[in-house]
Amino acid sequence: LQWLLDNYETAEGVSLPRSSLYNHYLRHCQEHKLDPVNAASFGKLIRSVFMGLRTRRLGTRGNSKYHYYGIRLKPESPLNRLQEDTQYMAMRQQPIHQKQRYRAAQKMDGMAESASNSNPHTTPEQSVAAQSQHHQQFIDVTHVFPEFPAPDLGNVLLQEGFTLNDVKTLQVLYRRHCEATLDVVMNLQFHYIEKLWQSFWSPKAPPSDGPTALPSSEDEPEGTLPKDKLITLCKYEPILKWMRSCDHILYQALVEILIPDVLRPVPSTLTQAIRNFAKSLEGWLMNAMSEFPPQVVQTKVGVVSAFAQTLRRYTSLNHLAQAARAVLQNTSQINQMLSDLNRVDFANVQEQASWVCQCEEGMVQKLEQDFKLTLQQQSSLDQWASWLDNVVTQVLKHHEGSPSFPKAARQFLLKWSFYSSMVIRDLTLRSAASFGSFHLIRLLYDEYMFYLVEHRVAQATGETPIAVMGEFGDLTSLSPTLLDKDDIGELGTEEDPERALGEPLVKRERSEPGHSLQDI
Repeated sequence: LQWLLDNYETAEGVSLPRSSLYNHYLRHCQEHKLDPVNAASFGKLIRSVFMGLRTRRLGTRGNSKYHYYGIRLKPESPLNRLQEDTQYMAMRQQPIHQKQRYRAAQKMDGMAESASNSNPHTTPEQSVAAQSQHHQQFIDVTHVFPEFPAPDLGNVLLQEGFTLNDVKTLQVLYRRHCEATLDVVMNLQFHYIEKLWQSFWSPKAPPSDGPTALPSSEDEPEGTLPKDKLITLCKYEPILKWMRSCDHILYQALVEILIPDVLRPVPSTLTQAIRNFAKSLEGWLMNAMSEFPPQVVQTKVGVVSAFAQTLRRYTSLNHLAQAARAVLQNTSQINQMLSDLNRVDFANVQEQASWVCQCEEGMVQKLEQDFKLTLQQQSSLDQWASWLDNVVTQVLKHHEGSPSFPKAARQFLLKWSFYSSMVIRDLTLRSAASFGSFHLIRLLYDEYMFYLVEHRVAQATGETPIAVMGEFGDLTSLSPTLLDKDDIGELGTEEDPERALGEPLVKRERSEPGHSLQDI
């Protein structure tokens, strides 16, 4: 009992093979010359220690294994040093031949190189496991995966050969697939996502009947869905819309797991691994869905693009935050910034900006005074974050509960950016000694303000932040709550409406450097 408590702990969303735990136990008994109990008795023992532990059968058809769901190795456990453990962590839905490939992968998304150099006797697998365990303290491994909504078929009639049971089977299979994706990401095994998507969207059909199978559970009957049925079901607009909603929930959960606090310091190796992961996502999904209709691929890739872009933005914001901490903790730099800021002609700034922004003069002056006071008090980064959050609350409180809230939030971002650029312009013309510090602070505050506003809009519209920020380029997928009449009127004047609907905005911006302001 003490050995179990010393080496294992409960953790929602994590699974371990039953055979893994029993092998650890047998090794422990062998090392301490104890007589082991059989596997069945050991299972009862585990359940008596970790109450509420569930069992699931996970893996592809023919290669599935029983797993304990809701338990993991403690990061400080000596069992993490065992080579076999690297083959057990987050291996849901992975065939045997992929586990054999793991030994050849001497780096995990660039995360293991530094660890492997620290000890010449450490194997690559041990380095990967140790690095992963170390990084897990910076992510949210306790995150609860929200339930998915049910598809609203409305009056849509399914074509001959399809039944509501097929739709229900798709619901179960897609939920399991998303749970597997979440488990793999939660264990930082990013390189398995490509194979995971391949196994769902482009499975290698068995020679007998060719069904697509996903991990089964003891609590639910195992279901199958032939690939041609999967493709046909995805063509239905209600199914596609439901799948997009599920993707928004999944990817928002992944963002909150990987980056639970955008301002908290994290290792550069973890940040780089997340950025590499984001860079690969679109290509992996497009390869996996190469046989699907363009409309289905476009919808799926649109959400994945928004997810990848969010990861890039949040990791950049985190990087800026760490750089800004050094500035905000330096007394001499703060004093120089205050001296330079007091020389800025704010009356001239307000005079020029008021014509463009039409902001209330009293509010602008209050923000100016509060900014100087907060800087003078040498506030920490967390205190600055609280101040910025209060600014957003003050500015948008009159629009709460109003359909115009999203537009008011976007207008605030434009005005905030315009005012800050005018202040930076004045500092530049005066050759302020602290210009570099102000430039860094301005980048951080603009980006963090963007982060705050997107979450406020998401809360006001009942959408996820990924849905709010990633879907404006694809009008066919927009929720009506995200657009008001003025937005729809402006978008309706687009010279080339077909092009506007063609592909996600994130993709267009990257692929067309010369896009016009109207396109944006």
